[in-house]
Amino acid sequence: MMKYIKKEQEPEKLRSWFNNQYDEEGNRLGCDYYDDVPSDVKRDVKEHLLKEQGFLCCYTGILIDTENSHIEHLKPYSICRNEKNYEDVNYFNLVTAYPGRNYKSQEDENDEYDELNQPSKKNKNSKKCPFGAHAKENWYERDNFVTPLQLDCEDRFKFDDFGKVQATNHQDTAAQITIEKLVLNHQRLIDLRKAAIDEAIFPIDIELDASDIQKIANGLYSQKNEEGKFRQFCLAIEQVARQLI
Repeated sequence: MMKYIKKEQEPEKLRSWFNNQYDEEGNRLGCDYYDDVPSDVKRDVKEHLLKEQGFLCCYTGILIDTENSHIEHLKPYSICRNEKNYEDVNYFNLVTAYPGRNYKSQEDENDEYDELNQPSKKNKNSKKCPFGAHAKENWYERDNFVTPLQLDCEDRFKFDDFGKVQATNHQDTAAQITIEKLVLNHQRLIDLRKAAIDEAIFPIDIELDASDIQKIANGLYSQKNEEGKFRQFCLAIEQVARQLI
């Protein structure tokens, strides 16, 4: 959270599909058809998005893949449908975010079965992630939403070594509102960040020297590996390293 995403050209499959969406009279179809995008086109789009983002969730910095992510609309699909301006299928409005369709909360994992070893009814409907894309839902305020497509997004959030995040500038209302709406200081997310920071900068088995910290601060983890992936929470790790120098 929140690493800048440099958008590339839209995938050919998406462009070709969109350019062929006309009715029998040659009129462009309305924008309410994202759900009608063929599954193979959506898979192709998702693959492009994952690679484009270095396999990091656009909001949280969690490492994602095809299974634990979904295609997210920065401007919510429901708004795009009402505005009828085709943004629901505009590649520059699409990103990938955690979690996937089969999300299971930590509470579900801890209480999946009852005392009779039957599926628990307690968390039957607990399929909503408490932070990130699910927390955002249909919220959208252009002037109060810092998105990962904004060039300065990485500089507008500050992480500490406990895994918490705040607006770099206390007068940056948009950054503060974005943190609040995406619930980016949810305790589970804080714990995940802290674990990643501790593993990278404060490992138990060795003590990093100043040169090691400097390498991290200079962007060591913002380099994609051979699989095209960034390190999980790389932005938070690098910010903490810079604070230590």
